[in-house]
Amino acid sequence: MRPLAHLQTDAWVGIKGIFTDIDDTLTTDGALTPDALQALADLKEAGLSVVAITGRPVGWSEPFAA
Repeated sequence: MRPLAHLQTDAWVGIKGIFTDIDDTLTTDGALTPDALQALADLKEAGLSVVAITGRPVGWSEPFAA
């Protein structure tokens, strides 16, 4: 798998958002890190929606939704 930075600019045409796992993808040791928060902010600024998904119970996700 190649880093997203290696994609050609036109590869992003038509993409409106991304889905991402939470556990150990957005979080490190159960916490959002500054670089993950910055990445989310950069995606928002670029006009992309981000949908965080998990296999955990819905109550576990409430702090992230807030």
